[in-house]
Amino acid sequence: MTVTPRLSLPLLAAGQAQKHVTHNDALVRLDALIHLVVDSRSQSEPPGSPSELSAYIVPAGGTGIFAGRAGQVALFEDGGWIFLTPRVGWQAWIADEAEHTLWTGTEWRRASPLSGLGAEKWGVNATADDSNRLVVSSEASLFNHAGGDHRLKLNKANAGATASVLFQSNWSGRAEFGLAGDDDFRVKVSPDGSAWHDALAIDRAGGGVALPGSPWAAGQNLLINGDIQINQRGFAGGALAAGAYGFDRWKAGASGANLSLSGFTVSLNTGAILQPVEPAAWGISSFAGMTLAVSVEGLSGGDLSVRVGSQSGTISAGAGRRFVALTPAPGDSGPLAVSLAPVAGAVSFARVKLEIGRIATHWSPRPIGAEQQLCRRYHWRPGGTVLIDAYQAAGAAARQTLPLPVPMRTTPTVSYGISQDINVQGSDRGIVASSPEWAQAYVTAQALGRVRAAFDTIAFDAEL
Repeated sequence: MTVTPRLSLPLLAAGQAQKHVTHNDALVRLDALIHLVVDSRSQSEPPGSPSELSAYIVPAGGTGIFAGRAGQVALFEDGGWIFLTPRVGWQAWIADEAEHTLWTGTEWRRASPLSGLGAEKWGVNATADDSNRLVVSSEASLFNHAGGDHRLKLNKANAGATASVLFQSNWSGRAEFGLAGDDDFRVKVSPDGSAWHDALAIDRAGGGVALPGSPWAAGQNLLINGDIQINQRGFAGGALAAGAYGFDRWKAGASGANLSLSGFTVSLNTGAILQPVEPAAWGISSFAGMTLAVSVEGLSGGDLSVRVGSQSGTISAGAGRRFVALTPAPGDSGPLAVSLAPVAGAVSFARVKLEIGRIATHWSPRPIGAEQQLCRRYHWRPGGTVLIDAYQAAGAAARQTLPLPVPMRTTPTVSYGISQDINVQGSDRGIVASSPEWAQAYVTAQALGRVRAAFDTIAFDAEL
């Protein structure tokens, strides 16, 4: 045996000349290996001007004299480099990492606990990496107090980032709670780790709780005809002039609009559509200062620009219910215009909703009868014909009272067509509204005898 079994120190041979050379060499190696300090384990080539204290752990991919020496300890001795193969348990201080490491037989790693390479990673019974710098593989983990409180803190950089706790099954996400993409607290679940559904959301400002995935817990929609299924005017889609109403309660913006409907999906090609929302209809004096969430389903084709009174925001395209929360300014009193417009190009979406709070909830339709009644507060087309047929003296009027199905917002204006008139004095026939609840049809006879008038295409209008 010519070297020691552990540190590979050279041994003196019997009758050896120049014994002091071998002895001094052993002392130099011993001086280097006891309390071993290396300059680096990431430098792939030796320094240009090494000193007698230069030492390295050679990384993979070494070049020059370091080539093929990965994992070995390189010591600069008597003007040249020597390489020692480490044994299991050798330890070294890495100066440029300020890290204590040991040789496992296959790698140099942090001495304790088990970790990936680098002082910024920490693994317990597992190997940390760049994404998971703290890793614990164990049946349980305990974070105990130190005589009082104990708080686990998760901090994120900004509101759009995420600070959450994720629960996985076979490395696929199934549940998550925390601040995900905004500063409201949410609980989400997933069937496959890809599609996620909000189960609970808590408003950070007021503590209001929403259950977005539970239809029975949906907030009230302040928009009327949000699914755009009521169409008293018979609008077939296409262009709408500025300010003109198409589908019930929806009219074109200042630049007009072009839109169509297929099932529940609206395609808004150009311009903007808006709905004036009357706070008094919902028992509210004013929406000013009240945070409101505007949401749509299945927004595709691009983002949607939303305006609520004087405030504006954007709903990003994507599947499911998408929303933006806006707070009308103090000056946004009275009826509030809610406007939707494509950010660029044409967009498609369904089931528009406006609700109180900064969190959108599940779509929950009102019964069709209730929705029709709400629409008729602003516009009513009774259909059919109103017929007055009477025997009157010359100059006498026959009248018929027409009760409106619901009280309208105000006394409406009336439009109509006349399909028949007999023995009518001039043009003295028509329909007039006397209040938000009543209207009257009338006709005046020109001569003694039967007088008759038929009114059709009737419309009562009290739109905002």
